[in-house]
Amino acid sequence: MKIWVVSMECAGIAEAGGVKNVAFSLCKEFSELKHKTTLFIPVYKCTCLDSLFEFNDIETPAEVELCGRKEKVTFTTAKSTSNFDVVLVKHRLFAEKEAVYTYTENEEKQNPAHKKGSGHADGLFLDVLLQKAVSAYGSLIPRSEIPEILHCQDASTAMLPAFIENSKAFKKTNCVVTIHNAGPFYHHSFTSIGEAAWYTGLATSLLEKSLNGRAVEPFLVAANCGAYLTTVSEDYAKELTDPSNGEATEGLAPIFAARHIEIKGIINGFDFDRYNPASKDASKLPFEFDPEKNDLDGKLKCRKFFIQNIVNTDNFKSSGIKKYGKLDCSTEYTKEIFFSYHGRITSQKGIAVLTAAVPAILENFPDVRFIFAGQGEPRLEIDIVRLCEKYPGKVTFMNGYNQTVVRLATAVSDFVVLPSYFEPCGLEDFIAQVYGTVPVAHRTGGLNKIQDGRTGFLYSCNTPGVLITKLTEIIMLKMLRPSQISRMIKSGAYSVHHEYLWKNVIQKKYLPFFKEILKNSKE
Repeated sequence: MKIWVVSMECAGIAEAGGVKNVAFSLCKEFSELKHKTTLFIPVYKCTCLDSLFEFNDIETPAEVELCGRKEKVTFTTAKSTSNFDVVLVKHRLFAEKEAVYTYTENEEKQNPAHKKGSGHADGLFLDVLLQKAVSAYGSLIPRSEIPEILHCQDASTAMLPAFIENSKAFKKTNCVVTIHNAGPFYHHSFTSIGEAAWYTGLATSLLEKSLNGRAVEPFLVAANCGAYLTTVSEDYAKELTDPSNGEATEGLAPIFAARHIEIKGIINGFDFDRYNPASKDASKLPFEFDPEKNDLDGKLKCRKFFIQNIVNTDNFKSSGIKKYGKLDCSTEYTKEIFFSYHGRITSQKGIAVLTAAVPAILENFPDVRFIFAGQGEPRLEIDIVRLCEKYPGKVTFMNGYNQTVVRLATAVSDFVVLPSYFEPCGLEDFIAQVYGTVPVAHRTGGLNKIQDGRTGFLYSCNTPGVLITKLTEIIMLKMLRPSQISRMIKSGAYSVHHEYLWKNVIQKKYLPFFKEILKNSKE
């Protein structure tokens, strides 16, 4: 079958959140199974083209209408080293962006109104621009190249089914929209019908049916245009159709429930080949190890390297990282118990719960160390910096993004803490387990795939007090029964490698689902 994957980001090309890994893996695995797969993605200032080759510019540009004016978009086709096709969507507004969704520190320096970490002021314009560009691309190519499945990734591409609904070119195309996150700030919604009509040109009748309060929701637009909705875990699918989850979904869940909109949960897989700690080329770590075989010598060497050459040196320089705090460690680097957090520094991720719990843990256990890595909301970043200042030698913060640094932050730790208030699927728990780091997570959404006491630890009620109690139990277990932790390390690594590979997810979940869609469309 022919499949188009439309995404604002993709691993190795333009990276932001977890969507990048899904987009890449879907394209890679479908292609390896001999399905003709094409990725559509904008070209930003931050785009990396190193994994692409055989570039060809499409001579004919597309002209799309947005906000009362016509915009010219050009396309360049290419091939990925992972065997899927790529269509690069080019426009001056994409080209000037230094990150996929938010402004960078450099952009704030150039324009103080563009606060670091805040969403692009023209974000809705860019969303519609990409979707209309993909729709227009269909008129530039032979009908034989039109896909049977058009797979849209998250809210930023969710209205594409509406833009192709009346297109003769896409008459036989079936649309699938995957909800990666329906929490606050992830909806890419329009504030009113008028605003939505101005940007999209879609019929008022469709927009009225797609209201959440006064806001026009892209996911509801998709549902109203006959698209199939999926999400990234079975547990999150249940949460999205539970009317009691109105607050966690900004009102969407009660609407999905009231309208009996079906959302299919398909757990995200894991691309083990991109993280395998037994290969330095794959893992980007300085030393190799294999948690499945209880071979952790390289993990300890990584810890020494990380602390000596990154955390505790003034010589480490990285354009993507600002360092705060150093770590006091024993000569062997084995006396201390290391906890880490890597991910977006946002309210959703429960950072405030973790930072509130840290003082009690450090005051009760002098050998505990905390590593934070990531970027996001300034006020939450400040809270972490203050911990570094208040507890010198015990807390460090790698503020920003550098692939090797953030992977090391997880790989060198004994435990990773994931206190998310909601988590559709979760990737950091997979990465941690593959690196021999035991996840400690709030029991929610996709984090429920962690098997409590076997592949990690789960806790309920996401408060600092509950987290302090759980971390205390884990520290005591590590000190008194280290063999139990060793068994969990092995079980977690084995589980991810053998139960959650993307190849398995594609073959057992996605392909049967897509084939069922095609069967229904023919009937």
